[in-house]
Order: sequence, then structure tokens, then C-alpha cells
Amino acid sequence: MSIGEFARLAGVSVRMLRHYDHLGLLVPERVDPWSGYRSYGAAQLERANRIVALKDLGFTLDQVGRMLDGGLSQEDIALLLSERRKELRSQIAADRHRLAAVEARLRVIQKEIPMTEYIETALPELHVVQQTARIEEMSQIEAEIGYMFTRVNEAIAAAGAAHTGPGVAIYTTDGDGMIAAAAEQIGDAATPPGLERATVPAASRALTGRYEADDLLGIQRAWQDLVAEGERRGLSVAGPAREVYLETPMDPGGTRWVVDLQQPVA
Repeated sequence: MSIGEFARLAGVSVRMLRHYDHLGLLVPERVDPWSGYRSYGAAQLERANRIVALKDLGFTLDQVGRMLDGGLSQEDIALLLSERRKELRSQIAADRHRLAAVEARLRVIQKEIPMTEYIETALPELHVVQQTARIEEMSQIEAEIGYMFTRVNEAIAAAGAAHTGPGVAIYTTDGDGMIAAAAEQIGDAATPPGLERATVPAASRALTGRYEADDLLGIQRAWQDLVAEGERRGLSVAGPAREVYLETPMDPGGTRWVVDLQQPVA
């Protein structure tokens, strides 16, 4: 059959078939010595299908050629497939993160923020064990804080300590960035290895609100609205912000997020 007919059946372009020929990946069954016309046989469709399938998996044409022509062992092929699987999983995770960011931005635009009334109150001093990280970009917070809480709670469990209160995320402005802390309350128990003990100062005046939702996609907007409410009341930010996790989906029996947003004000 002609190169055009073969291209249609194989699902590739004529230009790509010529490229495969040039690389020696898929050589025509016959080439007319006078016209240069390429002709292909039906038996070559199977090789064409394999080339397309491997290429769609993300392998380079050089790798595809070595796979098809026996230049790679089964172990080599398995290793390449494992590496490709890892790349695809990373790509899927990145796409999910981008999707979550898009959904969060949509919620900001649509103002779908489940927020209760705002209350002015005093905040108590907290004694916690924690891990901290400096955040340069706000997009880092979601990625960093979850891992930090995991590490903090693993250290607490390994030390055999018990929680005496809910977990708290603390955000302190630091120049152009921010210090984010994942903190847990364990009373007077010894500080678990790998954690630091810290005191969150009391605040005589704070504006608070409760965020309740199935996820945390709307929490950024909730913070924006809380601070905007503070400005309407003639208040200004005056200290580290706290997120107190009263309920999370990770808790035994927990099904959703119930978070107290607490901003010291003056």
C-alpha cells in the first residue's frame, strides 16, 4: 500500500512515517528506485502500532527503537517503564494541585465561603511543640504545613506523648516572607526529639471566625473576609494569625474541617 494509505491505517502522519524511515524505526517494505515512492505491507502495521504506543507512553524514539529491536533487556524495559510511571504520577499530582488551585480561585471569585459570624475575644497563651518553615511564596503554605503536621504528630506518637488540645497552625510575618509553624499541644510532657517547644503569646483582643467545609479550598478567602471585617470595624492586624483545627477528616470519626481563624488585632 502507498505511504498515505499506510499512514491512515496506522494513525500517524506521512511526515512522521518518513521520519521513522530516516531513523530506521519503520523502513518501507519497498522503495521505487526511480520515483522514491514508499510502499508498506499490512504486516508492518503491528510494528507501527507498537511505535505509536511506546511513543505515547513518553519514551524517546531512540528508546523505542532499542525496545523493538532487542537492544534492551526485559529488566531495562521494566526500569524504563518504572521511571515513566514515576514521571506520570508526579505529573498527575502536579495537575491535581493546579486543579485545586483553580477551584480555590473560583471559590474566591464566587465567594462560596462557609463562614460563621465574627467574634471579638481574647486569646489564651498556648504552650506547644512545633516544626517551622519559612515561606517565601504563599502557594508553599499548603504543601509545607500538611507535611509538617504529619512529622510533628509522628514524633509525638513515637515519644508516647498525649495531645491536650487541638492542633494549631501559626503564621508570623517575617520581612517579605512568613514563618509557618505546625504546632500541637501536649501539656508538660517532654519535648519529642526533632521538635521545638514554643509559647504562643496571649492576645487581649482578637477577631475570630469559624470555617466549616469538606475541604480547605475556601480558607484563603475566609481569611481575606475576616481581615476585611476587621478593617470595617477599625481594627488592624497585631500579631501572629492562628488556625485552630477543632475537627479534621484525619481525626478519628472526623469527616470535615472545622477551623477557628484567630487574628490578634488592635
